[in-house]
Amino acid sequence: MRNEYTVTDQLDHLTVLYHKGCHQGFKFFGDDPEEHKEYIKDEHIQLLKDTFGDTDAFPIDFLLRFYAHSRCLVFTHGVWMSETAKYPQYLRYRAGANLSFRVSGITRFTSLTENSGALCVGIDPDAKKIPCFRRFVHVIDKNTHFSPMYADSYLIPTENCVYGNKELAEGSVTRSHYEPYRVIMERKGYLIEYTEEPFTMEEAVLNYAGQWLTKHIEVFDR
Repeated sequence: MRNEYTVTDQLDHLTVLYHKGCHQGFKFFGDDPEEHKEYIKDEHIQLLKDTFGDTDAFPIDFLLRFYAHSRCLVFTHGVWMSETAKYPQYLRYRAGANLSFRVSGITRFTSLTENSGALCVGIDPDAKKIPCFRRFVHVIDKNTHFSPMYADSYLIPTENCVYGNKELAEGSVTRSHYEPYRVIMERKGYLIEYTEEPFTMEEAVLNYAGQWLTKHIEVFDR
């Protein structure tokens, strides 16, 4: 059985922390600082209803506790759960789930399966300014031509890969090229694109809601 290990990398103001090969019961904690707290509001809930219909699938009261997170958390393998102090619910995440929101308080993430993985990328929490930027999670099925959403954005692969003629290690950070480059991964994975464009609440809320509908994210009472 492969041992747990953690990959770290940094480029400019961006830092990466990637837990891989995690055993069932492996835990890590999140309580990163935020320069500003922009909460999900009633207008965003109305956007969900206008887009997806007036569905009971969304835990509205729970969503209104969330605010934009400067870091992006992606669950790359396995099944995970999160628990936050003072909240009676816990969340469960399947591989591919990605988070751009958080709630106040220390959150504990626990691997529920063997060989799990979770990658967190964003502005260095020790930076003097911690802006919230737009991010994308691209699914890469081993071999594909890839065009970034923005030129010169940051790319972080979840698997060892070749980007154009450059070899990239899992969890490493590089700058993107605007023209299409071929990406070849060791196995199906994700390419996280972290930009320097302003964070868009509406886009992030719709992305989060879509993951509720596909059951990549679920909420349960403890």
